[in-house]
Amino acid sequence: MLHPDFKNGEKLDLQTALSLFVITMGFLFYIDASPGSQAMMSALTMLAGVAWLIGHSVWKHWHPAHHD
Repeated sequence: MLHPDFKNGEKLDLQTALSLFVITMGFLFYIDASPGSQAMMSALTMLAGVAWLIGHSVWKHWHPAHHD
């Protein structure tokens, strides 16, 4: 049984988790991709995840009132 004061997931940042998921999935797609357009789309997926992660961290830095 869990302790009543157990506070699992209260500080979970969904944007960070989703951007890391996109980066990971892009990497996994890149492993299986054939040369050409599949590899390019996988790399673009990873870059989109990195841009999302950086953009969100910059947003959190400049707008702290929106986050706890």
